[in-house]
Amino acid sequence: MLTPYEAYEHNDTSEHHSNGFGKEQELEDPRLVGWEFKIVRAKRDLFQDPEVFQLLCNEEREAGWILLEKLDDRRVRFKRPIALREIIKPEFLDRDPYRCYYDSAWQLGKWLSAIALSIAIVVPAYLGYTFVAQSIAATNNRSMQSFPPLAPSPKP
Repeated sequence: MLTPYEAYEHNDTSEHHSNGFGKEQELEDPRLVGWEFKIVRAKRDLFQDPEVFQLLCNEEREAGWILLEKLDDRRVRFKRPIALREIIKPEFLDRDPYRCYYDSAWQLGKWLSAIALSIAIVVPAYLGYTFVAQSIAATNNRSMQSFPPLAPSPKP
């Protein structure tokens, strides 16, 4: 279900005056009229899960954002009145009110990538060390066998 919106709400009772060029201007503060929009994105299809989607909507509601439409399982569009920029102070919120990226706190992909990278570094290093150590030990044994035995030292 989509939320209807108008980019600017027109008020027929507002006063107009001419700017000298034949155009009329409204005397209302432009920050009090109109909407601002944002799209929140995710790398994966996070918003197909109703619990995650509801959590996102609740977090955005704290900053005054209203769900406009769910574009797909990775993108959601929000709107809020421009006046809320000055009413809701960002320092009192848990998150950035203008964030445009959403990700779950626990990321399996990042952990698996870190483990795979660690294995890719540690295993070859260990195998290389073992190979070099065995090669050096074998070389030392062969070189010791190629020398004739030492003569006994003379007795005084």
